Amino acid sequence: MKKFLKLIENNKWIFAETMPKIPHYYIVKDDLSNGDKKLFDEFDKYIKINGYSGKFYSKIYIYLNINDYKYWAIDNILNREKI
Repeated sequence: MKKFLKLIENNKWIFAETMPKIPHYYIVKDDLSNGDKKLFDEFDKYIKINGYSGKFYSKIYIYLNINDYKYWAIDNILNREKI
């Protein structure tokens, strides 16, 4: 889990302006360094294995809580929301 903190702490999270009533942030895999792209993939798998299911409208996603945020991945986007 420690290695994922590098990905979480060393990248600029973008506010999801299209969803201001559901405030959350994201990073796009394509915008990351090669090393962080590898961490992104590993973190995505880690979330899917160790996370929990949660419903967002009609969709089910797998979330993982770390410190003050919950994280989830959708394709090449890693999202986080304050909990």
